[in-house]
Amino acid sequence: MTLPWSSATSAAPDRAAVSTELPVLGPDFSLAGAPPPDLTPTQVAARESILQGDRPELYEAVSCPCGSDAGDRLLAEIDRHGLPSRNVICLGCGLIRLTPRWREQRYRDFYQSEYRALYNRSRSTKARYAEEIAADPSTGARAAWIEQQVRGRRLPTAPRVVEIGAGAGWNLARLPAAWTRIGYDVDAEFLAIGRGSFGLDMRHGFVAEALAEIAAADLVLLSHVVEHFSHPGRVLETIRRQLLPGALLLIEVPGIFRIHRTNLDVRSYLQNAHTFTYCAATLGDACRRAGLEVLGLDETARAVCRVSGAGTGTSRERHGLPERIIRYLQRCDSGYRRYGRLRRLPGIGRASAALWKRTYLASLGLLVPPAQPPR
Repeated sequence: MTLPWSSATSAAPDRAAVSTELPVLGPDFSLAGAPPPDLTPTQVAARESILQGDRPELYEAVSCPCGSDAGDRLLAEIDRHGLPSRNVICLGCGLIRLTPRWREQRYRDFYQSEYRALYNRSRSTKARYAEEIAADPSTGARAAWIEQQVRGRRLPTAPRVVEIGAGAGWNLARLPAAWTRIGYDVDAEFLAIGRGSFGLDMRHGFVAEALAEIAAADLVLLSHVVEHFSHPGRVLETIRRQLLPGALLLIEVPGIFRIHRTNLDVRSYLQNAHTFTYCAATLGDACRRAGLEVLGLDETARAVCRVSGAGTGTSRERHGLPERIIRYLQRCDSGYRRYGRLRRLPGIGRASAALWKRTYLASLGLLVPPAQPPR
């Protein structure tokens, strides 16, 4: 397999984007050395279809929105599904981004026709899949976090909630029925499931179609969608301009410093659909650039925001954060490999791996930046 943007055409990205630098995470994160991913037949077919249609002109080089001239380090050039995906980390602010990445129209086509087939490993029907997510403990924990924000920020006891990118409404379904719960998504099947299975007010569209409801909402939820935005600053600014004074915007993305609390598998976090990968600090930067006041942040990564003033333009450089992220990712990957080897030991594998993992995870926790007190 060759890099689809490496062809010497006028559409190829800049020289920095096609360098021969090796991934700092090691050869298993290079296009040539990565082991084959574990995919279902449906996922394999989706990946092969994407690869056959990939062309250099579908890509564009992207600079870090922080504006730093500190440069980048290459983390990986392949994603969890075996697709070429060049993830770099900005040495100024620590934000991880894809560059080159697909252009906006290619991403739109991808979400319309290929995304679900590539990303969904479940063999269940879509209705059953939605019900499983709604029942998952992580969805319940997210609902508890949302309710905590409503109580702690003096919102109405039965607020008006709008979720953008709601899928079938599994998050909304876990919130109190007394709340006004409105979900927007572009998947017609999920919308129908949300109405039929969860009794929700589900509407077709995304941010542009939801502007009127955003302007009337007490709370707007973006759960695992901001990492998919090609231009997150523009979208967050659009939402900010509609928010009522006192209304909250809740954002959750896959936090890079959370890997040791999930499966230790770094490559599972690197996805062609994730244009940016955040930690608490870089998510907070993105929100502030959009003119949002950040009331709370954690390494899940979740942000609690409300309307502030104009955007701050560029971010300050965060000395030490990029190096801390790289070291953390290297340690996670090393631990993931060792854990797998221990589990395969005859007889004592599972017990040995479990005992070792507890100690190793504690050491990884020391690399996570200290939590910032909520405002």
